[in-house]
Amino acid sequence: MDKELFFRIAEGEEQAFTQFFIQWATPLTHYANKILRNDQAARDVMQEVFIKVWLYRDKLPQVEQPAAWLKKVVTNQCLLILDKNAAQDKRLAALRLAQPSQQEDPLPAIDFREIRQTLNKVIEQLPQQRRTIYRMNREEGKTTKEIADDLSLSHGYVRNALSAALDTIRQELNLRLDLPIFLLLLLF
Repeated sequence: MDKELFFRIAEGEEQAFTQFFIQWATPLTHYANKILRNDQAARDVMQEVFIKVWLYRDKLPQVEQPAAWLKKVVTNQCLLILDKNAAQDKRLAALRLAQPSQQEDPLPAIDFREIRQTLNKVIEQLPQQRRTIYRMNREEGKTTKEIADDLSLSHGYVRNALSAALDTIRQELNLRLDLPIFLLLLLF
């Protein structure tokens, strides 16, 4: 049944996709929620999964076991979210460690709004393709492989462009803001 549904979706049949959504949305959302333990994050994962299923529908006929494949796709998307959250938690913990205790002379207060505004200005000055690659990676959370596929570029080119964008951003922030280098590293 699911295999037949996958063939119909692969042919672009929107009614089949609607049927697929109705059939799988609730059980897969429950599965994602068991992994993430967060209703909103589980719904976000499911949105990504269904978008990817539609965008890559031409590959669906190659799937031999649809139920197992769907669980794997959901699991992988959940792991991406958990990795992203772990990285953010690590950055926050590092910032907390970097704050001086009450006995020490406090560093000048950091105005994160100023940093964000300066960062946005620097990003806007990047060449168009580097800016797009940076935003897809940092704001949309896409991997360099996904970006390469989306933009029809080589994976190596995307990695190099992202690295160059990050270098430019760090250098510009270092010139424009009087921040300790460890804080600049934490921002990325």
